[in-house]
Amino acid sequence: MKDPRLLIPVRCTTRKIFLQHPPKGRNDWHVRFTAPAVDGSRREIFRSTGTKEIAAAKRIAAQIIDSFWNDAGRGAEPLKLRNDNATIGQLIERYERNAVQRPRTIRGNVRSLRLIVRTIHNGDPNDKPTTVLTSNLIREFEKRRLQKAEQRATGSTRATVIHRTRNSTASFVRQARSIVAMRKMKFYEGLKLPDLAAFRGESVETPHRSLPRPLDMKALSAMEAATPKLASEDPAVYVAHLLFSRLGLRNIEIVNARTHWISDGSIGIINRVEENFFPKGCEGWVPIAPDVLAEIIRFQPVATESYLVPGRNQTERHEAVYRRHSNWVGQWIKDYAKTSYELRRYAGSRLLDMGASIFEVRDFLRHRDVQTTQQWYAYRLQNRQLRTIGMNDLIPQ
Repeated sequence: MKDPRLLIPVRCTTRKIFLQHPPKGRNDWHVRFTAPAVDGSRREIFRSTGTKEIAAAKRIAAQIIDSFWNDAGRGAEPLKLRNDNATIGQLIERYERNAVQRPRTIRGNVRSLRLIVRTIHNGDPNDKPTTVLTSNLIREFEKRRLQKAEQRATGSTRATVIHRTRNSTASFVRQARSIVAMRKMKFYEGLKLPDLAAFRGESVETPHRSLPRPLDMKALSAMEAATPKLASEDPAVYVAHLLFSRLGLRNIEIVNARTHWISDGSIGIINRVEENFFPKGCEGWVPIAPDVLAEIIRFQPVATESYLVPGRNQTERHEAVYRRHSNWVGQWIKDYAKTSYELRRYAGSRLLDMGASIFEVRDFLRHRDVQTTQQWYAYRLQNRQLRTIGMNDLIPQ
């Protein structure tokens, strides 16, 4: 016998239509009925009301039924969109439309989200509801990735394979979660989304990262002694070298940096939509020493379109920053995966040695989280001697 509390109040038909309990895996009320014939054919309708509350579900169900009786269900589509949780495809479409990031970053984040959903839920990830974005999804993804790694690893390669799998898994999860970061939720106004706090807050185990190896000071001194010759033979690589070692900039920032980015003795690494430039990490202004700035500007006559690194086009600048500089630095900085990037890390270390705080180094390198800075540099503070307060030091001078 039907529960009279679930009877839907409709005026367009004398049929008695009741709310239906949700299918497995859902918790919202549904409505099932046979719509009036269209072109001689009848079809059964089974729709979600998008709510767990009986009163609200009955009201929405009545509107859905009325729409199928009066306009062949066309008016029910907005109701469905408004009251059903959005799909992964709808979420991604909004993100791609609104995100102000580098195109490669957007593609990578979307690819990671689809990979995680597809790994656990077979089929097209775009068709899955956003209700699948839970903390359990991330835990299950991590579990399956490690299981596959164990299967393909051998006794001699297991440690390396597991280490790489944990690193890549953490990267995929971090990229996928960034799509629904709190600062991006404004992108999805009008879409009905479930509570994503658990998905947003879940993390995976990352491998223990060993302390970075310090650079060889003799090799570093020899490299600096070779810079005058580099300046005369390859100005583009020389300017890139200054931006790596004195300003701690990233490769993509160096390739795109222009003179109008510089103001009041600092260079602005900020979103520049008109130039299609979006920095990795945080935006910020990096101070430049006056002598370093003068040395960089000295090569403007051989640069084009006000770019700091000389080159006729982006391809030439890219070649200078990514290849030629790496090869040049590799003569002294050996056995490192990213030779040029080591100069950025060294710049942060040098600031600490000169008395900067960990927070100043974070701002200089523009890390999004101070934990990243601590991960790489906190060990350098362990042996720093604590300062004393003398007889005349109590009041600042």
